[in-house]
Amino acid sequence: MNWKELSSHQQRLITGLCLAIPIFGLIGLGPFWSWAILVSLVSVLAQWEFETLMFAGEARVWDRALYYSIGFCMPGATFLASAWGLHACLVLGLFLGLLGRLLTSPNDLPGFTRLAHTVFAWLYIPYLLSYALLIGGVEEARAWVFFLLFVTMAGDAGAYYCGRNFGSRKLYEQVSPKKTVEGSIGGFLCSMVVGALYGALVIHGMPLAKILLLSAVLSLVGQFGDLFESMIKRMTGKKDSSLILPGHGGMLDRLDSLLFVLPVVWFFVS
Repeated sequence: MNWKELSSHQQRLITGLCLAIPIFGLIGLGPFWSWAILVSLVSVLAQWEFETLMFAGEARVWDRALYYSIGFCMPGATFLASAWGLHACLVLGLFLGLLGRLLTSPNDLPGFTRLAHTVFAWLYIPYLLSYALLIGGVEEARAWVFFLLFVTMAGDAGAYYCGRNFGSRKLYEQVSPKKTVEGSIGGFLCSMVVGALYGALVIHGMPLAKILLLSAVLSLVGQFGDLFESMIKRMTGKKDSSLILPGHGGMLDRLDSLLFVLPVVWFFVS
């Protein structure tokens, strides 16, 4: 069957499997340095999508070089020097950006606005993504990464299918017209169930009450991240961050929940 003849739902399932199998294999069996490579590549791809949304091709060569180089280096710095490396890379990027504005275009207000967008993009994408590598430094790191992935995926799937089959009341129409209250509740309950089951089977020594509390927080934070990315797309008049993932949209569309979930888990387990 021709790929274009498949429904968006079928494309969504196939694309999800094609992404999940190698990523889960790498997280479960791959060395820690392979995590850093994966996070760096995903970060740059998501940054490219963010650039197409926010910058509209206005960035100059120097601005674009700084934008991508710092975004690519943040995960590597985190891998090499943990939180110290992550924050040192962020500060270095901010310093270089301000120095570039000072030396090349001190009176260029639009240029300073682009720098502000750049710093926001660093914080939003590579900075938050790098918390996956910080989690990699804790005890039972792989178990916790799978926990946050399963809870987030369960929330996304629950919200999608519950909203599709039972949704009637709009959750926040101004930001995301298709999201419903029923979908949000369904996603929350699915996250709780999957989190409880995974915690009972895999994470030993952690009281069930704490697992349920963390699952609830991750579900709410993940839904906030989803709405936040929807707001960005709404402001820029885009339906998806890109079209590279059939049935899903773009990489940023898949990361929107995880970006905010990752630091929450790290603060919980560190």
